Order: sequence, then C-alpha cells, then structure tokens
Amino acid sequence: MVNFQKKTISQGQTVNNRLKTNREERGFSLAQVSKETKIQIKYLEYLEAGDYHQLPGEIYVRNWIKLYADFLSLPSREILSDYKKEKLVGDQFKDEEAKKENKFVKYLGPHFLRKILLALVVLLALSYLVWEINNIISPPKVEIISPVTDLKTGASSVDVEGKSEPEVQLFINNELVLLDEQGNFKTNVALSIGLNNLEINAKKKHSKTRTIYLNILREEVAGFIQAN
Repeated sequence: MVNFQKKTISQGQTVNNRLKTNREERGFSLAQVSKETKIQIKYLEYLEAGDYHQLPGEIYVRNWIKLYADFLSLPSREILSDYKKEKLVGDQFKDEEAKKENKFVKYLGPHFLRKILLALVVLLALSYLVWEINNIISPPKVEIISPVTDLKTGASSVDVEGKSEPEVQLFINNELVLLDEQGNFKTNVALSIGLNNLEINAKKKHSKTRTIYLNILREEVAGFIQAN
C-alpha cells in the first residue's frame, strides 16, 4: 500500500503564490505546465506573479486559473473562490485610491485654479501698488558731474553741473535751479574765500528730499585774475 503525504498550504497564501509554490514543490517547470495546459509561458508567469491585468481578460484569467489548478491537482473551485475574494478586495482598494485621487483632483479643479489665479492677480496688483508708492515717495536720483567734492580752487565761482529727473525741483543753497527736458542742469555758484559748503536738495512733488553736500575750498591766491 502506497502512503501519500498530505501537504498543507498556508491560509495566508494568495492564489498566485499557491500555484507557484505547488508547482515548485512538485518539480514542474513552466515549460511542462505550458505544454499540458496549452497556456503560454508568459501568461503563466503573469499568473504566478499576480499580474492579472497583463492577461487578455477576466474570462481568460478564471479559465487559466482553473486549468492550472486542475493540472496541479488543487481544488479549482476553492482556488477560484479565493481569487474572487482577492479580486473583490483589490477592486475595493482601487476604488478607495480612485476616490482619494478624485478628491485631490477636485481640490485642483477649475474652482481651485480660479482661486489661485485670483490670488496671483491680487498679489501682482498689491506689488505694483507698493512699487508705485515707493516710486512716488522715494527721493529722486541726482548725479553731480562737476565739481568733485573737497575741491580746492582759487576761482571766485564754480559751475555746478549734473543730471536728475525732469519733474524734480532742485535747489543749491536754497536757490532754485532750472532743469531742461532731460533733467540736466548747470548753474554758476559764487564762492567766498575759505570753505564753502554747497547743499543740493532735490525733491519731487510727493517724494522725500535727496540732499547732497559739496565742500569747496576757495584759496586766496595772490595776483589771481579770474578769466571772463
């Protein structure tokens, strides 16, 4: 009398693991299984990996699982029942993931994008407003071309030449200096013997005042005659 050893399969095994484990325990190669069941080797590999989505369709999946189970002398009805349960759980999981994805897409939908666009428009408008206010209240730029500060001279006067902005009011020692259309200015300032402090103030209508100081030393030179 031949004694048969009954093999038990872990209840935690999935259908694909049961098929693969049983085949390996019985010493069958995929080529042998393919020859007997007429299932291509690549499809057998998908079955054993649980990659059912790689198979042609649900009808093929169930039919091939039954053929494979029958070949391995496994209870095909039980195997198919387990497959249906696994598929049900997998589909529920996919549904939950789809809901999460749809929820995420909902947040990124047209309504959300409109809010983002509106926020960007408001931010740009505020940035432009801040820039305009800063441009209005900032002191104007003033460039002094000549003379250089700390100048020493024996002349009785000096030409102060520079450039600013056309709409600027510019004063040198509280005397208004006219600017041309490009913002250029040039004026002659009388010097007294000794240290002369020139204060240049430039201001737009609502801006702060830009102040520049020039120190010019007029030296008393014997016999110096100023050229006309």
